[in-house]
Amino acid sequence: MSKILILIFVAFFLGGCSIKDVSAPILKYKISSVNSLNKQKENGKILKISQFKTVQNLIGDKIWYDRGKYKTNSYLYSSWNQDFSSMVEQNIANTLYKNGLFKSVFISYSRVKYDLILEGDIIKAVQNVDKNRASVAFEMRLYLVDSKSSKLLGTKDFIYAKKCESIDALGAVKAYNKIFKTFDKEVVLWLKKLTKEN
Repeated sequence: MSKILILIFVAFFLGGCSIKDVSAPILKYKISSVNSLNKQKENGKILKISQFKTVQNLIGDKIWYDRGKYKTNSYLYSSWNQDFSSMVEQNIANTLYKNGLFKSVFISYSRVKYDLILEGDIIKAVQNVDKNRASVAFEMRLYLVDSKSSKLLGTKDFIYAKKCESIDALGAVKAYNKIFKTFDKEVVLWLKKLTKEN
C-alpha cells in the first residue's frame, strides 16, 4: 500500500513539474506623438506641469475599452508602459521642451522655482467598440495658473475622437498617437496665446 502511495506521489510531483506556463506575454505600449512643431520664441518663463487629476479607472497602466451597456473593461495582455496620467504629463513636457516656448519646463516633483503652473483633468480616455468598428475618445481640461498670484490665466477643453485601424489594443494605441499629435500642437498654440496676453 505504501509503495502505491509513493508511486502516486512521484507521478503527481513529476506531472506538476512538467506543467508549463502558457500565459501570453503582456505587450507594453507608450504614446509616441512625433511632431515637427515650429520653434517658438522663448518667453523667458519657467513652467511647472502639476500632477494631472483623473477618474479612478484611469489611474494605472490599463488600456480601456467600452462595448456599451456598462461593459467597460481593460485589455488583458496589453497595457501602457507606465501610469497613463504620468505618460500624458511627460508627453506635454517633452513637446513644450522641444518647442522652446518656455525657458524651462518641469514636471510635478521638481523643486525649481517657476512662474506658471499647468494643471489638468483627464476626463476620458477609452476605446469605444461598436460591432465591427472602434474609435478612441480622449478628453482633457487644462488650466494655466500664475504661481505668484494664483490667478487663473486660462482654461481650455481638448476633446478628440479618432477611428481605430483595428479592434484591439494596438488599434487603440495608434489612434491615441494620432490624437496626441494634434493635441500637442493645440496645447502649444493655446499656451503661446495665453503667455502673450499675460
